[in-house]
Amino acid sequence: MTRPSDLSPPDDWSPSEQRLWAAFREGAQLDLEGPSPVTGSPGSEYWGPERIIRAEVISHLLMHGPEQSPGKPARLMLKGARVSGWLDVGCAELASFSFDECVFDRAPFLNDATARFIGFTSCLLPGLDAQRVRCSGPAWLSGNRFLGPVHVQDGEIGGDLLLTGSTIDGGQAERAVGLDGTHVAGDLDMCAVQVTGVFSMETVRIDGDLRLNNAKLAAPGQWALYAPKLAVGASVVGHTGVQVTGGVFLEGSVFEGNVMLNRLEVSRPLDIALALDHCRVALAFQCEDARFRGTVRLHHMVVGCQISLQRAKVGDVKKDEDAVRADHLEVEGSALFADLDLAAPLYLHGARIDCNLSVAGAKLSSAGTAAALNADRARIGNHLVARNCASDGAVVLTAIQVDGNTNFIDATIANGSGTALDLRRAVLKGSLEATGSFTATGSVKLTNAAVGVDLRLTDATLKNPRGRALAASGLHVTGDLIADRCTVEGLVDLAGCLLDGDLRLVDATLTGLSADESSRGSAVDAKGEWRGLAVRCTGARIVGDVDLRGAQLKRELVLDSAAVGRTVRLEGTHLAAEGPSALRADGLTAETLVLKPAARPVHAISLASANVQELADGATSWPVAAGINISGFHYERLDSDLPVAERLLWLERATPTYAAGPYEKLAACLDLAGQDGDARAVRLASIRRSHQSKNLMIRLWGGLQDAVIGYGYAPGRALAIFGLVLVGASLWFSLGTPGCPPAGPGLCPVKADEHPTWDPWLYSLDLLIPLVDLGHEKAWDPLGVSKLVTMVLVMSGWVLTTTVIAAAGRTLRRA
Repeated sequence: MTRPSDLSPPDDWSPSEQRLWAAFREGAQLDLEGPSPVTGSPGSEYWGPERIIRAEVISHLLMHGPEQSPGKPARLMLKGARVSGWLDVGCAELASFSFDECVFDRAPFLNDATARFIGFTSCLLPGLDAQRVRCSGPAWLSGNRFLGPVHVQDGEIGGDLLLTGSTIDGGQAERAVGLDGTHVAGDLDMCAVQVTGVFSMETVRIDGDLRLNNAKLAAPGQWALYAPKLAVGASVVGHTGVQVTGGVFLEGSVFEGNVMLNRLEVSRPLDIALALDHCRVALAFQCEDARFRGTVRLHHMVVGCQISLQRAKVGDVKKDEDAVRADHLEVEGSALFADLDLAAPLYLHGARIDCNLSVAGAKLSSAGTAAALNADRARIGNHLVARNCASDGAVVLTAIQVDGNTNFIDATIANGSGTALDLRRAVLKGSLEATGSFTATGSVKLTNAAVGVDLRLTDATLKNPRGRALAASGLHVTGDLIADRCTVEGLVDLAGCLLDGDLRLVDATLTGLSADESSRGSAVDAKGEWRGLAVRCTGARIVGDVDLRGAQLKRELVLDSAAVGRTVRLEGTHLAAEGPSALRADGLTAETLVLKPAARPVHAISLASANVQELADGATSWPVAAGINISGFHYERLDSDLPVAERLLWLERATPTYAAGPYEKLAACLDLAGQDGDARAVRLASIRRSHQSKNLMIRLWGGLQDAVIGYGYAPGRALAIFGLVLVGASLWFSLGTPGCPPAGPGLCPVKADEHPTWDPWLYSLDLLIPLVDLGHEKAWDPLGVSKLVTMVLVMSGWVLTTTVIAAAGRTLRRA
């Protein structure tokens, strides 16, 4: 090449190259009006000599260009040209340049070059080598077609780096685009870029935004976007039409603004589609309406504001893998997974979410034995919302802490005969609501959980017919447990629970558990004590009421050792139709027991050692053909319309072996109610049963006492008998004796000269009163029939006296 003068190009340059010289001096663009190499497919016939610029000419101008005209910038701008040869400006300090709609025979080489501006726009290039390039201003690589890889590793871009609308085909290269270690002081704009091959951005630092709208990246089976430890000083904007065939790897990256990837589509079936493990997002992470074929990983991700995957869909997940794995996720705002559609589990173990966690309307599933949703040991700063959620697999929330309300209204959880909803040891500071059309197929476990307000299961359906449908032993509810109109197939187990309010199962249908089911050897019921039960509240403490009005229990209700602060209401309740027992409440304590079931129980009722202040019962309260156990049952008041005759039959059935306590307790209640006559009838019945339970002699003696004086409760009868005997004897001695001449009428005296005046009435009275001597009995000597009458009088006197004394003794003992 001939050496140019200061103001004119070399003579051996072509006219087009000389025109480029002139344009360079003026800082103007040279437009050779070539066809677009991007929108069309230009062949050799389109590129005549008038459009060819040699690469060595361009290199000379960029490195040793002529002096510019006064006031003109030093820059090379070329449009519509074909650059022949190899543009090699590596390690050089270059003038600013811009190539527009140009075709390069070989990939430009800019390694270690320095420039103030770099521009390749709408060009056709075999590739680009610009490793360690230093550009103090922007670098434009937009709208190009790269037929080979683009390498800008460890570069320094002082402004924006634009790849907007470019098409890059890496071919067989390891990376289609390599930006590893590059620092971009402005934005990295990849909008509408199309890349075939791996786009690698490891440890890239972008001070502005990363723009991805409408980008399409394809590296099937590989990481299509590989950007570990990426640092973005502003936001990631890719909320329209980003499509990735292959995976997106952003592990350990830091984003100082928002990450907006709504409607993102990533396809890497049976592998990891999106990897954001250990990422930090200062503001919001949004990936709404996204579609993933493969796993999404958010392990140990930290989000400063809100994370949202609402309406996203994840499918084609490898067996036994999670669809979304976000264990130990930390979100300073809300985590929104509403309407999420997952073909595998959502894993949130140990997550910390400072505001709300929402899976409302989500479709969760688990093909294996893992839980469809696992958020055990998570911490939720406000509400957990799972309204209308549908889970084909268990929802595991073991030891979770929720500072607000927990909402499963209208949700559906199905896990066969296993665990459906696991809230063991959970701390829920607000309410727990699983109402409406909430359905759990499998066990709902609340063992040792704490609910800060109310637990509501109104209208819910719980199905676990071969085990515990509601396993809540040790549960503590600060408010009420309300399960009105719920339907339960399986056991409701509230053993040892503590309710600061009411337990309500009004109009509930409680099928219970068959007595034929075998114990599964669980630690709580090693002996299978839960078999054959519908509801078990053994040892429960309930500050308010236990209300089962209108409930239908197919199997036994157990309230053993339960402590109820107010009323146990079994009013209109349908007690067990199966099993040996309908109600077992041994050791129950309550203010009031209302036992007025809808129909007379057909199975046994046991209230042994129970203690209530008031018992309210009626005609349908007690079984006739089954046992009643009230041994040690204490009640102070009785509210009943049962007549005393039926009440005595109840006592007789309840005490097949006589015990005085139940009779005396009933009599005391009747005394308190002012029913003195009924109280006496009860006590009389008690004494009769007492004698009937003894040997023959005592039974005879008791019968005699009963006949004579009613065991002291019929004193008028004794007086009448006394009067009848006295009158009868007196008449006999007045009219039935022939007299004793010459002494006179009546009996003959024992001593003719020492006897009182004969008086048949005093004589009869002296014989009838054995403890008082009126001086007549020993003065007269009866003979014949009168002797027999005398003996009858003496015996009658003793019988009447002893029965009266015995009755008086019992009366004093009662007093």
